[in-house]
Amino acid sequence: MARLGMSQGLKQEMQLLPRMLQSLEVLQLAVGELDAFLVDATLENEALCVDEPRPDDGGAPPGDGAARTARHDAWLESQPDTGPGLAEHLEAQLALVDLDRDVLEWVRLVIGSIDARGYLSVPDDVLIEMAAEQGLRDGAGALGRAIGIVQGLEPRGIGGRDVVESLLLQLDPGDPDYPLLCRLLEEFLDAVARNKLPAVARGLGIELDRLGELLTRLRELDPAPGAGLTDSASPTIQPDIVVERVHSDDGPSGDDGEDEARFEVRAVDSGLASVALDPEVRRLATDPEQSATTRSYLREKVDKARWLLEALEQRKRTLLAVAQWIFSRQRAFLEHGPGRIVPATMTAAADELGVHLSTVSRAVAGKYAETPHGLIALRTLFQAPAGGSETTARGSVQEALRVIVAAEDPARPLSDDDLALALRERGYDVARRTVAKYRGELGIASSYRRRRYAG
Repeated sequence: MARLGMSQGLKQEMQLLPRMLQSLEVLQLAVGELDAFLVDATLENEALCVDEPRPDDGGAPPGDGAARTARHDAWLESQPDTGPGLAEHLEAQLALVDLDRDVLEWVRLVIGSIDARGYLSVPDDVLIEMAAEQGLRDGAGALGRAIGIVQGLEPRGIGGRDVVESLLLQLDPGDPDYPLLCRLLEEFLDAVARNKLPAVARGLGIELDRLGELLTRLRELDPAPGAGLTDSASPTIQPDIVVERVHSDDGPSGDDGEDEARFEVRAVDSGLASVALDPEVRRLATDPEQSATTRSYLREKVDKARWLLEALEQRKRTLLAVAQWIFSRQRAFLEHGPGRIVPATMTAAADELGVHLSTVSRAVAGKYAETPHGLIALRTLFQAPAGGSETTARGSVQEALRVIVAAEDPARPLSDDDLALALRERGYDVARRTVAKYRGELGIASSYRRRRYAG
């Protein structure tokens, strides 16, 4: 009997495992990833169908394979068009240049070796070996000519070996400032990055004001001229949660006599593939006229389809519950902005919602909310206490730090000790090393690098 009980328990656990994994996988997907996941699922599982075909699906009924294919095509068509890539852009310009066949092959070899930034990062000896494998002759001489041709194409700076050469290629040799700009890039770029501007001005034999003019010219150049022409495009962040301010006529009024605002939190599901269990496949799975093998195969597909549909509902419930919990505690943020985020932990959310901590973590991972103050990652709303107060969150301290730095005298920027003192004056008790840490997280340079020199 003991062995029987263990066998039943193990069998039940093994049956639950794929279902649990499905639920965890779906929970962790952001809305932008979920749509592609659902489209693929309908193509892989006959028991799933598009519940509500789009108009361009031709009105095909649920369960029709054509509906799933049309839905997939519609999804592909909805993706952003990135247009031609960098290589295609350069190739199009070659059609306007009269080149011998051998030279053209060398040029195409160079173009194919340019990386996404627009740099020719492959060493010459490797390029020559690649050319030899393709039967191209004339070695280094032909390679040099090909590189020169590519560097003459648009956008300017394409084909440079590194950022310095790429910037040099963008300069106009006929510019009166050309010699000084070249020296700045070739000799003093590191010193400029370290904000040693007085030393750079002395090295060039010019005044600080004149150096500032030259640096302004350099900032107009593109350090990665190929980046805007690559095939890959940054995906648009889509919110999983929307929080809207709703004014209720029946609600209590504030001190000024106006209706007190409330906030509505809802999960986003518009635009997602609406999937359902195909009734025909479900019928066939229990049809005695079908072979046992067919029924077994279809029952497995139906089970997996049900698991997915349950996982989708569970994802929506969990995400909405977590979002409602966190925004109920971050009302000050909704009212006033990022500077009023208060401490809140995932552990507290898990305890109050009666779920595991990992469930909360998966629910907020990669998820964003559209709020009255813009798009915000849900994870950033979970913050531990900071600034020596149990009611102050890290985000509030960082926002105060950002404001202090923005208001400082650029000629006399505040040190980390000064920033710590300024924060304490505002009620945030933080150490200097904490200031340095927060400053780094905000991308704020040290006081030495923030200094602006006057002529």
